[in-house]
Amino acid sequence: MIRPRFLLCCGAIAVAFACAACSGSGTSPAQSLAGAPSSSPGKPFDAPPDAATVGDTVANELSVARAVHVKGTNTDGIKVDLQLNKDSSSGTLEQDGAVLSLVRVDDKMWIKVTNGLTKIAGVPAGTLSSMDGKWLSVDAPLLHGRGASLKGFLDCAAFLSALSDDLDRPGYAAGEPVDLAGTPAVRYRNGSKAIYLGRFGTTYSLVRYESVEQGAMEFDLGDPRPANAPPAAEIYSGPGS
Repeated sequence: MIRPRFLLCCGAIAVAFACAACSGSGTSPAQSLAGAPSSSPGKPFDAPPDAATVGDTVANELSVARAVHVKGTNTDGIKVDLQLNKDSSSGTLEQDGAVLSLVRVDDKMWIKVTNGLTKIAGVPAGTLSSMDGKWLSVDAPLLHGRGASLKGFLDCAAFLSALSDDLDRPGYAAGEPVDLAGTPAVRYRNGSKAIYLGRFGTTYSLVRYESVEQGAMEFDLGDPRPANAPPAAEIYSGPGS
């Protein structure tokens, strides 16, 4: 369920901005996404979970997680770097060198208008020049209601629930000890997919997901790193805002 989620996000944003263009119409405030500490399941244990229970173990961890940092690239070349918290989220989606910067605080969400965004939307450069470098609310009238659905893409609870449903499945093979960028981990294969649980002291936590069809994503289920709303001066306030 991970791959369709991010593909739909890019597609929906492109459609929304293409529509905005047809109607004539600095620095990101997002918090740093690097270096968040990893969390661990609520009940410590010395040995990694066995294949029969690893799905439940991961699902239980995701059910109590307060935040997640997601980073990776899918097989369509979409690079994801998002920090999802319960009350706020931020980060970027990148495709073919074009970057989308996103921020959500409570029920408000903004997208930064750049040349990269017009490239993804497929509209001529300069079409959105009056908004270039500004943050646009997804509730802006010029998006004709299409922006409202984008808020769900930065919903931490929805993401964790979808991820849990995808990973809490039978059929995992026995865990294999591996070294994951210097961190001891255990890999569990399930058909064309694999999950990695990193070892932190005497506990294990989900740190990576791989799929032949979908690509690879890394996870950090650490403490929330709240995002801030863009400064008022950087929010687009022109026609259609």
